[in-house]
Amino acid sequence: MKLPAVVILGRPNVGKSSLFNRILGRRQAIVDDRPGVTRDRIYARGEWRGKQFALIDTGGLLPSSRDPLIEAVREQVEFAAEEAARILFLLDWETGVTDLDLAIARYLQRLDKPVLAVVNKVDDELREQDPKDFVSLGFGEPLPVSAVRGRGVGDLLDQVVDFPEIPGREESEGLRIAIIGRPNVGKSSIVNALTGKKSVVVFEKPGTTRDSVDTAIRFRGQALTLVDTAGLRRKGKTKEAVEFYSSLRTARALERAEVVWIILDATEGMVSVDQRIIADAYAEGKGVLILMNKWDAVQKDHRTAVEWERRLKALLGEYAHLPLIFVSALKRQRLLKCIEMTLEIGKERSRRITTSVLNDVLLPIIQKTPPPADGGRFVQIKYITQLKVAPPLFGIFCNRPKGVAESYRRFLERTIRQEFGFTGVPIRLTFRRK
Repeated sequence: MKLPAVVILGRPNVGKSSLFNRILGRRQAIVDDRPGVTRDRIYARGEWRGKQFALIDTGGLLPSSRDPLIEAVREQVEFAAEEAARILFLLDWETGVTDLDLAIARYLQRLDKPVLAVVNKVDDELREQDPKDFVSLGFGEPLPVSAVRGRGVGDLLDQVVDFPEIPGREESEGLRIAIIGRPNVGKSSIVNALTGKKSVVVFEKPGTTRDSVDTAIRFRGQALTLVDTAGLRRKGKTKEAVEFYSSLRTARALERAEVVWIILDATEGMVSVDQRIIADAYAEGKGVLILMNKWDAVQKDHRTAVEWERRLKALLGEYAHLPLIFVSALKRQRLLKCIEMTLEIGKERSRRITTSVLNDVLLPIIQKTPPPADGGRFVQIKYITQLKVAPPLFGIFCNRPKGVAESYRRFLERTIRQEFGFTGVPIRLTFRRK
């Protein structure tokens, strides 16, 4: 489905993210009083009067800055503007027209795109101010709104959806892949290496990505959506509100994903935070693929990968069955293998085993290795059935559900994996009385 893209654009701190959230009716983009909080393009699907569109929030535009990070943000804004069917040029009623607004207006006029001038922060009755200041920007009479209170947003949306039928960005999510990990492990670089273009901001300073960013790709005719997320930190280090909301966005991206790529840094190895991230993704029931990035920076011989994998499996413990791939975003090494493995994990996560096959295969194994007695009373497993998929849930019916030892639960999970696979997928067991 192709949706026309509506881009919110303007200088820093005019309320772009607040308007974005108001139009969506939920808090999706990070809002903070400080300028420059939004850095990447944020996509979401909006709807008004039965018409759908792709709404895009952008970072604050500073056309003349030479700061490397600001230049990276400007590149993202320009990328979003190029794919826009309509641009909402957001201005600030309180400050009036600034030199920066004039510079942005000149940039927009060169784009030759439909532009609506929108004046935000009209929270009181219109104050004494010459509206010609805004008209002089060359985009007609501006629309007054208050993103915080919702004033005028309906009238704005009436004009937003009144665009001609022109092709918009293709909205095809397919399998959703959340890319998570500690700051500066190369998550955004992996997205860029896969797409072949600068789809998200990449900057050498840790913590550049603050919101989750969706990037649609196709692989052998199949649609996938890569969700690049803010780097996760230890909870004690997320003291600032912006860092808190970034972690929240990452958690929400994890909830909506089907498969998770957990990115590790080969120059640092696996640390405790990585283990927690893996445990969180697994607990959410997502398919998990571990990518050891920056493999090109490791001195190695023909035994290095084997030794690394052995040590990592030991550190992973109960998650040692999860697939692990050594990659390099810089050299674009084995990234296509990651996509192939992800598609396999997606299929495994939704696979269903018939009850007859489960019992034919597992009951003879259980008879050879029965559950240990519970307080002197035998635990007898009668039959097994798969109750759900995504992730797979197996119901095990027995005479004493509460008497099944945890060690035997792990034995059953290992047995199911050995017999049926479920690569990279959490397996859940529930014991019920027969």
